[in-house]
Amino acid sequence: MLYPNLDYRNNNFHQDHLHPASAYNDLEEKDKEKYGWQVYNSILNLQMLDANENESKNAKPLDKWVSEQTRNKDMQKFMEDHLIPDTDLSLSNFSDFVEKRKTILVQRIKKMIN
Repeated sequence: MLYPNLDYRNNNFHQDHLHPASAYNDLEEKDKEKYGWQVYNSILNLQMLDANENESKNAKPLDKWVSEQTRNKDMQKFMEDHLIPDTDLSLSNFSDFVEKRKTILVQRIKKMIN
């Protein structure tokens, strides 16, 4: 429902952490206390990716991955397709990222049920 642009019939998809799971320990202590692993490992930091795309992303930091993926593409469309907020995507900005992503997800769900 959240990713209607994906071809679920003909592709294999993986659940991917936008900010890599391996980076959780690098999160600032205040963010670990506020959000914890439960939020870090939730839809607020997860996306569906084609298996090949996920394997190439691997554990890259989100900001680096987005930069590489949008080098020769429409960045706005990429961000919309992946439900990524227009904010600083570095791990040090996790709190703002999560709050803005939550807004995007709520808006998407409201649009779908209306």
